[in-house]
Amino acid sequence: EGGWLPDFVAKTQGKSALERASVLECDETLAVTHNDMAKQGDTNVAAFTEAGPKGAFNAVLHFICYVHANGKIYELDGLKSGPVQVGEGGASDLLPIAASVVSRYAQENDEHRINLMALAPAE
Repeated sequence: EGGWLPDFVAKTQGKSALERASVLECDETLAVTHNDMAKQGDTNVAAFTEAGPKGAFNAVLHFICYVHANGKIYELDGLKSGPVQVGEGGASDLLPIAASVVSRYAQENDEHRINLMALAPAE
C-alpha cells in the first residue's frame, strides 16, 4: 500500500546488511519525518543539552538498537565507537536481555523518558 517501509524494503532487497545500513543512514525522508514527529511530543529538547539537568540524556532524538548475532546480544549505539556485547543468547533471549539493560540504565540515571519499539515478523 506504499509508504516508507515498503519502499525501503523494495530499495534494499538483495543488498547486504552494510548496503542496507548505508541506504538507511542516508535516507533524508526518514530523518525529516522522525524529527517532525519528535517535535510534536512533550519532550523539553533543552533538557537534552550539556546544560541540562544531571543525568539528562545528552543527545537529541537518540536511539539504541539491540540485536543478536552468533550467540551474543549486542547494543548498537551511535554515540559509542562500536557494538557493545550486553549478553549471550539467541532470538528468544534478545527481549529479556535488552529490557534488563534498559531498565538498569533508567534506574541508574533516574531516566524516565524512554520509548521502546520492537521490529519483529508478523505471526
